[in-house]
Amino acid sequence: MKKLSTILAVLLIASMALAACAPAATPTAEPTVPAAAVTEAPQPTAVPPTEAPPALKVCQVTDTGGIDDKSFNATAWKGVTDAETQLGVEGKYLESQQQTDYEKNINAFISEGCNLIITVGFLLGDATKAAAEANPDQKFSIVDYAYDPAIPNVLGQVFATDQAAFLAGYVAAAVSKTGKVGTFGGIQIPTVTTFMDGYAMGVKYYNEKNGAKVEVLGWDPATQTGLFTGNFESTDDGRTMGQSLMDEGADVIMPVAGPVGLGTAAAALERGGTYIVGVDNDWYNTSPEYASILLTSVLKNMDITTLEAIKSVQDGTFQGGVTVGTLENGGVGLADFHDLASVVPDAVKTDLETVKAGVIDGSINVKPAAPAAVTACQVTDTGGIDDKSFNATAWKGVTDAETKLQNVTGKYLESQQQTDYEKNINAFISEGCDLIITVGFLLGDATKAAAEANPTQKFSIVDYAYDPAIPNVLGQVFTTDQAAFLAGYLSAGMTKTGKVGTFGGIQIPTVTAFMDGYALGVKYYNEKNGTTVEVLGWDPATQTGLFTGNFESTDDGRTMGQSLMDEGADIIMPVAGPVGLGTAAAALERGNTLIVGVDNDWFVASPEYASIVLTSVLKNMDITTFNAIKDIQAGTFAGGVTVGSLKNGGVGLADFHDLASQVPDTLKTQLEQVKADIIAGTIKTTP
Repeated sequence: MKKLSTILAVLLIASMALAACAPAATPTAEPTVPAAAVTEAPQPTAVPPTEAPPALKVCQVTDTGGIDDKSFNATAWKGVTDAETQLGVEGKYLESQQQTDYEKNINAFISEGCNLIITVGFLLGDATKAAAEANPDQKFSIVDYAYDPAIPNVLGQVFATDQAAFLAGYVAAAVSKTGKVGTFGGIQIPTVTTFMDGYAMGVKYYNEKNGAKVEVLGWDPATQTGLFTGNFESTDDGRTMGQSLMDEGADVIMPVAGPVGLGTAAAALERGGTYIVGVDNDWYNTSPEYASILLTSVLKNMDITTLEAIKSVQDGTFQGGVTVGTLENGGVGLADFHDLASVVPDAVKTDLETVKAGVIDGSINVKPAAPAAVTACQVTDTGGIDDKSFNATAWKGVTDAETKLQNVTGKYLESQQQTDYEKNINAFISEGCDLIITVGFLLGDATKAAAEANPTQKFSIVDYAYDPAIPNVLGQVFTTDQAAFLAGYLSAGMTKTGKVGTFGGIQIPTVTAFMDGYALGVKYYNEKNGTTVEVLGWDPATQTGLFTGNFESTDDGRTMGQSLMDEGADIIMPVAGPVGLGTAAAALERGNTLIVGVDNDWFVASPEYASIVLTSVLKNMDITTFNAIKDIQAGTFAGGVTVGSLKNGGVGLADFHDLASQVPDTLKTQLEQVKADIIAGTIKTTP
């Protein structure tokens, strides 16, 4: 203890000495010393700020009308932009320039990880279904379409537009001064014709209630026949259609064709004396340049249903199935009369409220009587239903009828060998088919025998006709030599070797017609351009050439193609159904030869060869087959012959697609002139 005291004393003296020697320090406040030691609680570990979850990504795929179509694409997109504002989602879109873009655009959005993909329009139905079934965890909503049975990850949005169009037809009939009102569609599909049905039925109801006789031009709901432009893009077509209807006396017109209808509005504004009924959204707001002639618009409130679909994804309540917009729930409606309110008599406005109530409570029927049920039965030749050629194209006519018409059922039987033709035809006769469609020249005898033995059974045979005609058989024939002439002219203008080739499956007229036209097109190019391009495989003068002897063997097609390429042909047109796909495979492998497809567009039907498909000679059997079925349903079917030509669109030359940039503009211009001359009859396309 004494020792410890001594040490402390020494330390105290040393510290005092050091303090005396040190410089003066800046005085500081004396710290407060707690009376007792306090143990502080440990500070909590800092938690980094949580990042907000990524915004819901909503992606829209348009049809070919584009995002700014001032119609259904734009209205659906408004639902997305409303969701961006109200819900904080991220919206994106891809515009489809052509129908082949649908699948590509959908798949692009799947790859991006979109939370909801919205597809717009009936025409995207197949592509949406395929994508949804292949990607069951991906949510979809399709506008203007639904599935039966429902697909669990797809919400269909459909609209009772016939209800609102019924009101439009009633008011159109009331304000018409000529006693004629008109309508037309873009493409004949249910989402278009339902507007036209309602409009015509509304006019009919007005007539019944008011003792009037207002006539509807452009659509007959009983027969489901009327006017269509064939597209949703061309305002020029809309202008032409509108002018035609006005020339016939229509002073109120409802165009159901997306942007096409704006051409009609322009024509009506210029002509004067005609009112327009808009569709999908309120044209008074979306197309104010036509406000002075807009009587009203039939509203399809796709923005509301699209917004609701997005909300359900965000809050986790999304379910596949269908939502239906009606007059009762506000999903459809009639727009205000705006500047033309004074044109509509007060009594008619009062009537409209009564009519609307009747439509909602079901006491007023807005739908035409269902057309007669039709069963259309196709017997293929030995190429099979999926031949990517004439059997498949004719079958498309049947499936189009199932889709576009009501109460149509399609069936087919595939012939494995020629002895099956009679057996399959008789099987369908026993089933009571309303129309039996036989495909190809080789079924000519069996069809004739069956038709003559069963005079009340109706037939249509593709690629064949009878002379004299058989009363219960409609022959479908095509001037494929006309379109093949264009293909020959094109090939002669594109060849680098100075040699092009063709061959057939079997030497029958429906095959050699292609080959004749092709060879004569090359000859005409030579005459006009001073060239000496040679055709291998066919001589139209002697009617001799190359044939595989069948329409099935792709190996034979490969062999024939290799032989023609070995002889120097760098463009080949095989006229042999599926056999030609063997030629395409050989050309793709060889790498320096282009293919001209036949019957349908090979760029679409056989996309694996898209890079070498220069064009295709189109035989639009789907259109003629569809029309035959429609005639059966309408009760207007008659035996005889229908001829598809360049003039009526029954045949044609397909787009150049990926190879368009390789075709010189001068050659494209020449082709247009050659086409015009063929239609005018100044160029002969047969030997």
